[in-house]
Amino acid sequence: MIVLTLSLITLLNLFLQSSILPYLSIFGVVPNTALLIIISIGLYKGRIYGGIMGLIIGIIQDILFSPVLGINSFIYFFIGYVVGLTQNKLSKDNILIPILFSILGTVFYNFAYYVFMFFLSHDIPFLYFLKDVLTIEIIYNIVLCIPIYKIFSKIFVVPKIRFGSR
Repeated sequence: MIVLTLSLITLLNLFLQSSILPYLSIFGVVPNTALLIIISIGLYKGRIYGGIMGLIIGIIQDILFSPVLGINSFIYFFIGYVVGLTQNKLSKDNILIPILFSILGTVFYNFAYYVFMFFLSHDIPFLYFLKDVLTIEIIYNIVLCIPIYKIFSKIFVVPKIRFGSR
């Protein structure tokens, strides 16, 4: 059941990122919903699911969108695994946790992608990257992380049955 749910989420995200979200870009920056999904899965399901989903989503994005294979899959795997390490250590009710992880994940993803592209001789101006892409994407991801996290809380949290006094 969980594999089917994660497969549907991956396909829906792929559809959104390739067809709808490019029309919602601000200054040419599109939100990274794949990163937010990987962070949510890592927080709710742990390091194994977070890492595997990061690897799968990253490979799909590398094949479809990236000029170099393996960069997105490596970065997403690392983020999903590290976020999944905190599964039982943080409260899932606190809304600041996904906001903090979306900020840290966006910064790490963009800097790691920039470093990989720099060493592969793809010229990206650093000030443009820092000023335009990173700041707008952080704000965009913060706005989107709350509804995505709430959707995943409805999918993955099993309600507790209480008997007796309230």
